[in-house]
Amino acid sequence: MGTGDVRWGDVPYDRKSGYSFDGGETELKLDGTDFTIGTFTHHNHVIPLSEDMTFLLHLTVILNFDDGNLQHPLPELVFGHDETLNDGLTPNDVVELPKVNDYDVLFVENVEYRMSISGFLWNRRKVTRFNSKENESTSAEIVARMEPTGRRGA
Repeated sequence: MGTGDVRWGDVPYDRKSGYSFDGGETELKLDGTDFTIGTFTHHNHVIPLSEDMTFLLHLTVILNFDDGNLQHPLPELVFGHDETLNDGLTPNDVVELPKVNDYDVLFVENVEYRMSISGFLWNRRKVTRFNSKENESTSAEIVARMEPTGRRGA
């Protein structure tokens, strides 16, 4: 949709739940260690529901390289969301990045690399899901890695 912000719920805009993605500038690490591609935030507000609701959110991230003004879209990231009824023992919503280690091939300086999404960096831990407390905004970094394959090419 061309935006880094998605909101939902049959309430006024400032009380809607939603997601925000803020891409960041980062140094591309080519040694297989994690680096941040952006910050993913869940804005969790009370949404009137008659039952728990689960859905998927699709996000396209485009890498912009300074050298040569090259752009490279990553494979689509799919986030799972469990919008809870906001009561009982588990009122927190759950955000999940179920498909990690899906990779894309990139060439940097004639060397082939596999780029994969590693997961979220949340509370200083790497995870594939996190809980989001009601009436709070919870952020996690999306981390990726570039691993050389040993192949050379175009």
